[in-house]
Amino acid sequence: MTWRIDRRTFLRGAAGPLVPLPFLNLMEQTASGATAAAPPTRFVTLFKPNGVHPPSWNISGGSEFDFRTSPLMKPFAHHKSDLLFLDNMGDFGFSSHANSTRRFLSGHHRNTKSASVDQLIANRIAGDTAHRSLELTTEGLFPNQIGCSYISYGTDGAPIPRESDPQLVFDRLFRSPLRDPVRRSEMTSLLDRVGDDARSLSRKAGAEDRRTLDQYLSVVRETEKRLQNLQSKNSTIPKVAENIERPTTPTNLNEQVESMLDLIALALWTDSTRCITYMLGNSNSRMVFDFLGITEQHHYLSHFFRNFSRSNLDSLLKISLWHMEKFDSLLNRLKSYRDQHGSLLEHCLVLFGSGMGHSDNHTATRIPLVLAGQANGRLKTGRYVRYAKNQQLSRLHLSLLELFDVPMESFAETSKPLPGLSDSDFQPYREIPFASWVRHESDTITVQGRLRLSDDLDEARVFYVDVENTKSIRIEVAFRDFHNFNLAYHCGTPIKLVGTGTKQGDDYLITKISDLTPLHGNKPGSAPG
Repeated sequence: MTWRIDRRTFLRGAAGPLVPLPFLNLMEQTASGATAAAPPTRFVTLFKPNGVHPPSWNISGGSEFDFRTSPLMKPFAHHKSDLLFLDNMGDFGFSSHANSTRRFLSGHHRNTKSASVDQLIANRIAGDTAHRSLELTTEGLFPNQIGCSYISYGTDGAPIPRESDPQLVFDRLFRSPLRDPVRRSEMTSLLDRVGDDARSLSRKAGAEDRRTLDQYLSVVRETEKRLQNLQSKNSTIPKVAENIERPTTPTNLNEQVESMLDLIALALWTDSTRCITYMLGNSNSRMVFDFLGITEQHHYLSHFFRNFSRSNLDSLLKISLWHMEKFDSLLNRLKSYRDQHGSLLEHCLVLFGSGMGHSDNHTATRIPLVLAGQANGRLKTGRYVRYAKNQQLSRLHLSLLELFDVPMESFAETSKPLPGLSDSDFQPYREIPFASWVRHESDTITVQGRLRLSDDLDEARVFYVDVENTKSIRIEVAFRDFHNFNLAYHCGTPIKLVGTGTKQGDDYLITKISDLTPLHGNKPGSAPG
């Protein structure tokens, strides 16, 4: 008789710990002979704060299946076949930081009375998992704008508390809920305490299951070591009054985040939960990335137009690349873990991105968004989907609800799901033909052409209007014009612009704008988004 175990089998120790297991072949068939259910689809979100430097992020040209990833995408570009890049997402001219976090999973900044999309999905897919969902973060609350600290909201629209300490998350998943760090440090290794049960299971398992079990136990052991290393480094922090909590951010942010990514992958692999949200920082994050050699706050650097220097921009890009590396790190973990007859990534849908596009002017257009994983065959990856018109994020969320079989006719002021996630049935972006020209009368320059931000990192404050058969018209204006005419919103689209400037030979320079009119696109709304 073939020996089988249930999907909810745990490794047990004499002292009481119960360690969940990943899926093994031993679980594939029940005692009655019925084949085990298909692997569940998991939902994971990774939030990047403070938008991006658009020329470094945006994909330039290309088509659905023939495109080149941008410089900022380099850390995770090798996963291209497992990714779906969404473009022209968002359609607000300006977004506050708090609105950008609310929008990320709630679809619209005015959607304040209902649950965010992750919570609606969690309700549907939680099943008999030990944890309905996990809400994680890297830093504490931002009290000046409390909404900057949350992306997950409950049924009444109230924010759901987050956890930033990987040691507490580990305890929650794999140990008794001991919240006292002294008692935690006195506990022996979790795997030592369940060793006999693990060895017994290994003897009964086949070769493939033994490899999976060895990999899993090795990952748990390495995670324990990483957390113990974090704890030992923090042990040098002076003891404070007992009624004051320990700092929420360890001395090394990178190790904290890597530990949390370990735990995210383990929680999904063991089916301890099927829904996780993780914030790599608050929107408006004042974090200083000193471990990267950076001395300025992230938020300050994100305003690269008004605080421009080449060193500031280089620091901002270094932080953004670190965010991209963490996305890559998560994908590597999910792809390396076997889950039934595929990888864990194949059975996940991972949403990575931000709630705003241009990090200085807070435009909510061309918001960076990438979907990863195959969601059990429901997501068609290896594609770049740039929509013909700007799309509200709520349409994406409604499509995600549909993908996870959540019965919702509308979400966040939309009743139309976003096309293009599982097939090519969408209207791609194609530029409408237009005439381009420039006229110069006295000190007034009128130009019609495509507006773009300079690709030269030494010119992060400079815009150009491309005109056929003419040298591009250079625009260098003060912050007030940059903001009032929302140049960031109109980038990549044809406009007619009137301004004050000079002409020297073939070189035009506009230093003051008096009017800007889009030829085909929308004007940004006057209400903040």
